[in-house]
Amino acid sequence: MTLLLAAANARAMNENVVWRTPLDAAKARAVGLARLPFAQGLFRTKARTASLESADLESAAPFDDVVGSFAADVPAGGEIELSVKVRQDGAWTGWYVLGTETADGWASAPKVDDASATLDVDELKLKSPATAVRFRLRFKAARAPVVLRQAALALSNGDAPAGPPAFEPGPWVRELDVAPRSQLDAESKYKHDLCSPTSLAMTLAFWGRRRATEAVALAVRDRTSELFGNWPANAAYAASLGLDARVARLNSLDDLQDQVAAGRPVPVSVTFGPGELPGAPIEKTAGHLMVVVGFTKDGDVIVRDPAARDGGVRRVYARAAFHRVWRVNKRGLAYLIGPDLPRRLTVGVPVADLWSKPVRRRTVRLHDDAHLSQLLYGETVTVLAAKGDWVRVRADDQPALEPDGTWGGYPGWMRASDLISAPPPPANVVVRVRQAIVARGNSYLALSVGTRLDRVSSSSGTAAVRLLDGALGEIPSDALFVPPGEPTAASRAEIIRTAELFLGTSYYWGGRSGVQADPKIGVDCSGLVSLAYLVHGREIPRDADAQWRRARPLRRAQLAGGDLVFLTRDADSKRITHVLIYTGGDGLIESRKSSGRVLRTTFLERFGKPLSSLESGDVVTDLSFRHPRRRRIYFGTYF
Repeated sequence: MTLLLAAANARAMNENVVWRTPLDAAKARAVGLARLPFAQGLFRTKARTASLESADLESAAPFDDVVGSFAADVPAGGEIELSVKVRQDGAWTGWYVLGTETADGWASAPKVDDASATLDVDELKLKSPATAVRFRLRFKAARAPVVLRQAALALSNGDAPAGPPAFEPGPWVRELDVAPRSQLDAESKYKHDLCSPTSLAMTLAFWGRRRATEAVALAVRDRTSELFGNWPANAAYAASLGLDARVARLNSLDDLQDQVAAGRPVPVSVTFGPGELPGAPIEKTAGHLMVVVGFTKDGDVIVRDPAARDGGVRRVYARAAFHRVWRVNKRGLAYLIGPDLPRRLTVGVPVADLWSKPVRRRTVRLHDDAHLSQLLYGETVTVLAAKGDWVRVRADDQPALEPDGTWGGYPGWMRASDLISAPPPPANVVVRVRQAIVARGNSYLALSVGTRLDRVSSSSGTAAVRLLDGALGEIPSDALFVPPGEPTAASRAEIIRTAELFLGTSYYWGGRSGVQADPKIGVDCSGLVSLAYLVHGREIPRDADAQWRRARPLRRAQLAGGDLVFLTRDADSKRITHVLIYTGGDGLIESRKSSGRVLRTTFLERFGKPLSSLESGDVVTDLSFRHPRRRRIYFGTYF
């Protein structure tokens, strides 16, 4: 345990705990609640009173601040109360009530100041760092049920990088069409207090929920403190209009760039003193909201600043200055608001299946052409649509060629229960054995070759890796491989070695994992190649045809171990339907459908000719079929 505790204190961060999938809440204690299909949310009440309590949520690093929020449908007479407790110095505090939502709005709890923390309206400020948190939701229902769609916690500590990340141009160099509003247009007695509802009103209007600024202000006003800027209150109101909304702590301007690239304006909170934000319409503020709507080609931040008068709401703030007043001074506080979908989620099980349509199979069929692919623990998908407990996704880590000729994620349907909201931590190692066992306390996780992990420390043959729920697990160090930054001669040998892990296993249409329902089950031809290259650190397309289209063509004389050999459907077709890995000499490794297994072969055995007699583009006779088939052969590389 010494290894794990040392690793737990290794880094600082902002961390967001989000519950939106069945797997997020799988270990929760739910009383009086019915689980909902993913398309409808998380839970609904089935009794007059109900509760939902999380298990211990381990943080990636110590934190000293908690902000909570949730998205829910609360009908007349209904109520949800959010509370949290934290673990400090190995002991748990009591529960702190962060606030309550009813159909009439949000009410914060009375201020608390004790030996462990200060609860000040919407923020729990800890007096010593914590390493874990729990949250609890209590429900009261009337005639209609209360529906919980999402719950979130934003954890932070005071550490932040001195300067912003280096800027590179990308799809975030744009300006979203957010209509400007000025808080100065409000009544005199309120206009200096309405930056938050004005920013929220601009964002809501962008998403088609146009409301007068004064109406938004009245809806978000904290019923206890009478403040307009209560963070969970603003998020709860946006959620009540059918949007996905939560409070978040973002780690850097890169996170804001990703939101802008996805077409989502982001209300953010800033704090600054005189001279800290050149060009701002106010000299200083202890807390101010504005909306980030884009980035210039130089990386400066384009905003809608409601503190300005009409005509001056559009502002451009220097990148370094904005980083200082937002990420450093305000710990990256933001509202993430927009449609529920599309949404990026993470595979939270060792292996998940991707299908052409949402139909559940009771048994594994090795040649089911509806089985498109498999995804590994920690890989991400973009959820595009939901149907009950199924989601239509793009597998972000498996490039596929779109009909318009662009590259995107591999499409298909999968079970929402295989997904988790937590983003994967940055990976620095990959599993190099067919299956690796990760131990976390009394539980175990079998991870496939190709699974990317964050190794935080290593000692005495055991490594500590960060898991998706923030906890640490132990794995044998020799099960992990550090992919090189650039291809090397050793990379070619590693690709071949990885492919050899599957020799003798059954051909499995759509198979792309070392963890299967039966250890005799393997992979398909392109799945074998995908995994072999993934260990090397190369993310290549999922299907054989796409692998060929993205590879660099080779002549026979250029072919080296680890390069790829492609075959068309027939001699007259341009479509690639099979791929093999060249091992040197006359050797090949492939997952062959006609033989039903992963095997070694040679050019001579496969085509009746040695490699020395062939050239890329030749027509060959494929002898692996009962009735030999004429096909065209090509050579390609990713080196």
